[in-house]
Amino acid sequence: MSTPEIPDVLEPRLREAPPVQRAFLWERSVWEPVVHDVPDAAEVLQELPDRIDRQIVRDVVQANLTRDRVLGALVAVLIWGGTESLRAFVARAILTGMRRQGTWEMPVDDSIRDRLLEGARRVREDGAVPAFRYMNNEGKVKHLGSSYFTKWLAFASMTGEIDGSEVAPILDEQVINWINKNTMPSERLRTAKTPSYERYLELLDAWGAPHDRRRTQVELAIFELTRDRPARQK
Repeated sequence: MSTPEIPDVLEPRLREAPPVQRAFLWERSVWEPVVHDVPDAAEVLQELPDRIDRQIVRDVVQANLTRDRVLGALVAVLIWGGTESLRAFVARAILTGMRRQGTWEMPVDDSIRDRLLEGARRVREDGAVPAFRYMNNEGKVKHLGSSYFTKWLAFASMTGEIDGSEVAPILDEQVINWINKNTMPSERLRTAKTPSYERYLELLDAWGAPHDRRRTQVELAIFELTRDRPARQK
């Protein structure tokens, strides 16, 4: 399959230095009810500074990739993904496997710890595509869709720099919609399909190569174009 040319609007962004990630405030009071019965996550929540950025969340995740701490790592990733009340509700749905009124009092599904850790192991040892396939199929966590679990895989794979070559790029709806709008691939990309994720990585590699940009740097440049504003944190 041929690779589309770099979209005209993206090329100038790739010639620029990669954007600096800004720290942002998050609402602790919104997230405390999410982890009221998850001691490891509650402890991580208390340790988080009032402002977080990609580097801080990376450090938290890398320090908590054990079974008795992994839910704290996940919640840090979900906070980074967005601080609004709806995201907190979704986080509780992920923890319990239930998305309805009364979710706050439902018991946490402890089995998701093992699937999160296995996803982290696979992305580190086998790479982005096998890890995506696992989290999208046999390792699927209810309500943790690909927009969410690719964030998890991204931070779990940050064993070095936050934009290192080993990092699994995030694929959310904003990015995939932008790619579909600005290219004409023979097969439209979809967020919940492993072949689409594999194709996405091919595009990032091809578009980044002429400007010596890594996959995650191209992904962030695309995300910023979806926002049409100066670099801001996801």
